[in-house]
Amino acid sequence: MEPEPTVAPVQNEKSIWRRLLPFALLTVLFVAAGLQPSVRQYLHAEALRDFARQMGPWAPLVIAIFAIVSPLAFIPRWPVAFLCGLLYGIGWGGLLANVASTIGAWLHYRLARNAFSRTAARLPMAARWQKALSDPHTAFLSLFLMRAFPLSNFTATNILAGVLRLRTGVYLGATFLGMIPSTLLFTCWGKMMRKPSPQFYVLLAGLFIFLAIGTWLARRYFKIGQDE
Repeated sequence: MEPEPTVAPVQNEKSIWRRLLPFALLTVLFVAAGLQPSVRQYLHAEALRDFARQMGPWAPLVIAIFAIVSPLAFIPRWPVAFLCGLLYGIGWGGLLANVASTIGAWLHYRLARNAFSRTAARLPMAARWQKALSDPHTAFLSLFLMRAFPLSNFTATNILAGVLRLRTGVYLGATFLGMIPSTLLFTCWGKMMRKPSPQFYVLLAGLFIFLAIGTWLARRYFKIGQDE
């Protein structure tokens, strides 16, 4: 069965690679910075542990609160995930970043849903999109692909999902699972800044290849949906 039409705009090949380019440039930048002794002297495990120890149990809480409120200020989520990777590693840091960002995305979604959904429902295009996303499976897959691959802006997607009144369960599940690949990429940046290692280079390369292939496949899915 062919996928239903979805809300994502069709992207041409050049647009897709332009969206991936910042990931590649930031990766090169962080790798280069992490190899510089003048930078690494501030990223020793001891210094980071001292920082976290000074804040005590408040450190992850402060990070989580910032991650929750940052979408309201249209702040990208990668700095939070980067810091989590820097302080707590890929595993625990990734979990903290993903959970906190999911809560922040949900808050943003709820505000947009309460503020704009009734007004937007009067627009013919919004009504058509709501109908296309009325099936939970289509809505979940569409939002998952938009989250997992750089097809859309994080905060703009929160607002769009709220305006279109996506089901809360579908929204939370697709958001949490869809953010995992990019969260791992961001926390890997932080981990490499603190501790460059061949295994992290391999992981980073694998994640970037996954994002590139996934973005291309997601684009094909959305194009099929709009061609119907």
